[in-house]
Amino acid sequence: MQQTNSATASDVPTNLRCEYRTAPLGIDKPRPKLGWETAGDEPDFRQQAYRIVVASSLSYIDEDFGDLWDSGKVELNEQNAILYGGAALKPATRYWWKVKVWNERGRELDWSEAASFETGLFTIEDWGCGWLNAEYPNSPTAVYYERTTFELKQDARVASARAYIGATGSKANAYELRINGAKVGEDLLSPGQTHFRRGLYRTHDVTDLLVAGVNAVGIMHTRKVIFRLDVRYDDGSVDTIVADHTWKRLKKGPYTALRYAGGSISEGKGETYDARLEPVGWDLPGYDDAAWGGTIPDSGPLLLTAQPEPILCMAEIRPVAVAGFASGKFVVDFGQNLFGTLSLAVEGPAGTRITLRYAERLGPDGGIDSGSIEAGWLAEAQPHYDEYLLRGEAEETYQPRFSCHGFRYVEVAGYPGALTADRIVAKVVHNDLLNDSAFACGSELLNRLHHGAVWSFRSNLVSVPMDCPTRERQGWLGDAHCHSEADLLNFDMAAFYEKWFDDIADCQLDNGIIPLICPSEGHEYALDIPWVSAVVFIPWEYYMAYGDKAFLSKHYSMMKRCLDVFKLRLDRDGVLQGSVLFGDWFGQSKDISKPYLASAYYYRCLTLFSKIANVLGYRADSAAYAERASRVRDGINAAYLKNGESYDNGSQTANALALHFGFVPEAHKANVLGSLVADIRSRGTMTVGCLGAEAILAALADNGRNDVAYELATNTRQGGWGYWVEKYGATTAFESFADDRSSNNHAFLVGGLDAWFYKHLAGISPVKPGYGEIAIKPFVPGGLAHASGQVRTVRGLVKSGWRKKDGALELEVEIPPNATANVHVPSDERGQDYTIYAVGSGRHRFTSMIVAQGGD
Repeated sequence: MQQTNSATASDVPTNLRCEYRTAPLGIDKPRPKLGWETAGDEPDFRQQAYRIVVASSLSYIDEDFGDLWDSGKVELNEQNAILYGGAALKPATRYWWKVKVWNERGRELDWSEAASFETGLFTIEDWGCGWLNAEYPNSPTAVYYERTTFELKQDARVASARAYIGATGSKANAYELRINGAKVGEDLLSPGQTHFRRGLYRTHDVTDLLVAGVNAVGIMHTRKVIFRLDVRYDDGSVDTIVADHTWKRLKKGPYTALRYAGGSISEGKGETYDARLEPVGWDLPGYDDAAWGGTIPDSGPLLLTAQPEPILCMAEIRPVAVAGFASGKFVVDFGQNLFGTLSLAVEGPAGTRITLRYAERLGPDGGIDSGSIEAGWLAEAQPHYDEYLLRGEAEETYQPRFSCHGFRYVEVAGYPGALTADRIVAKVVHNDLLNDSAFACGSELLNRLHHGAVWSFRSNLVSVPMDCPTRERQGWLGDAHCHSEADLLNFDMAAFYEKWFDDIADCQLDNGIIPLICPSEGHEYALDIPWVSAVVFIPWEYYMAYGDKAFLSKHYSMMKRCLDVFKLRLDRDGVLQGSVLFGDWFGQSKDISKPYLASAYYYRCLTLFSKIANVLGYRADSAAYAERASRVRDGINAAYLKNGESYDNGSQTANALALHFGFVPEAHKANVLGSLVADIRSRGTMTVGCLGAEAILAALADNGRNDVAYELATNTRQGGWGYWVEKYGATTAFESFADDRSSNNHAFLVGGLDAWFYKHLAGISPVKPGYGEIAIKPFVPGGLAHASGQVRTVRGLVKSGWRKKDGALELEVEIPPNATANVHVPSDERGQDYTIYAVGSGRHRFTSMIVAQGGD
């Protein structure tokens, strides 16, 4: 065994973040969270202390003076989610800050570069205006145009300008803001889904969009909107423009049909846009709006909060094929299933109608098959299509503003001339959460499965963790926790979950019940503990990823009240009754006991909540919920452990959950594990649904049978993940292991698989919150030549990669500053024994003569 370490020293705080974003605009938290990484490669670097200064001007920061807050030297190695502790922040104000740290030897390092954050509007009173009504928000033509003009001061220069715009949310885009003919911001879906009681607003720097003299502001919207523009001059004066009764409104414009405007899943999706009716120049100064009507002021939601993370076009995809048909239609294949919209270039006679229809798969004739998208299992089909009627003056570009779709294929009908691949592009839309986390290995199948998993996550991380990007787009809690661990490994999820957990809190009833879908449409208030387990599972995973106690504290009461609802349904034997609705969705084991499932998930929730209470210092709660967990554990084992060998009906899901959640008595673990392995081997595939799929690989891996986990991951038979790739060439994950007839872009079956890629093939897991301590423990299958992964953490990148070379195993590891790791290097051929090295930050290389692992 050989170990080498290489590093150079030049450490300084870098990548300063406020509320998990760099130099954010519109922060509305009175005590925002601050964090940083440490640049440099000093071996074994550990932070002993930090000092933060926050100031009202950059000049103060340059002088190391924090007139608002000087934390002083704080003897902690924390570096994320540190709450601002200074003077009260003002709304609509820019602040500067920086940080310095001391290393483990007490050496004081240099200050970081200065960073900034800017507050938004804290209360509705800060806006100084009311809302504009959507009048008929469910109308098929309800896209309203609002406009005004204003003139800049002539005797002063504009120093900065900020536009604040908010709206109530929906499953489609709610507004577009324009200034002087230009779109403001890159957002393609704003603000996302919200509960009826909450609106969200964005803050935009529009300084460069303003011109001398008269300026114009325009808003297109389908929901209630609120708007404020602050123009600050270099003489210190401020002009404020708000949307009010003085604005002009156009009620009927080029949007002649807007399907899915009301948000019901039984409505179709799409828009019809007649470019001949467009009010050309409406968003420019000098436009004649004399024929326009007046606005309709309105009251708004109870809550209006900032939306710091935008929903953007995160990639553009060109077609891989365009096929023409005798009917004059074209079918475009983008080669990737996705959520987003299109941009289409076209030239033709005025009034030419182009229809765009969307699908996830093709039919036998090569035309689109929109069956899974149009969701025939609903009361009525949901046709997905957009229509564009040409203006006819010159080349035109159409991109839908108020609709997005889930699709790989698009049928284009009515296109004048021949449609070629350079005339159409797909715009991939989701939250701005990409980072440089990555996984790859020597198996094409596993790489394709990881690719499909990541694209399913991306397609469904749009304001809320949607179930699918096509027919529903709903924030099902059960779907969300089935892939939350994988989401946290792949993406920057902090701001996303901050927003969604506000949605969950908005939906909680006074009696503690949380609906199965959040934001709720009012009809999902059923008791189903496997689904609402998300309210405990995700905060704990969030804490382990980011070390953020403030997130736990904010939602502690919500979690506690939710769990106490189910306390009333515990029978005298400690088994939870009447608390499952869906069960192991799309699993083959239909006779699994609902009380068993309910009790298993309740036990896991109670165990995690006891840990959360302990982290927050609520010792009495921690003990009480641990005691309740013990009661449930004993009840499960008394009622459902059969002959000390298996649980409930002996299904893969039942045994996997028992092992994964940790309620199997130590004396029976080997037997239960053996029953699970025997069932898998006898069937040659899996029988699990979404709950079992989340647990089965972890249950095997954490109990010494990664060899069987690898067999499942690489299995291409029906019932396994590889079947989607082998049979259908899938580019995203399906809703069912059986076939492709249901949704082809669901994430809930691949969360456990993709987490296993990172945690076991690459071997990266957090041991302590925020990756302060890391486990590097790769599994090296006999049939795999190499694997590598990297995870972007709040401390920096964690990397682990191994390769078989010249009869040896080479393992390379990189640990970020202010973290430690226990590196497990395989030392036998069965994957049971490892030589463990405790290392600090830096790059480490290990060589072992063990090159293969396997099992019986």
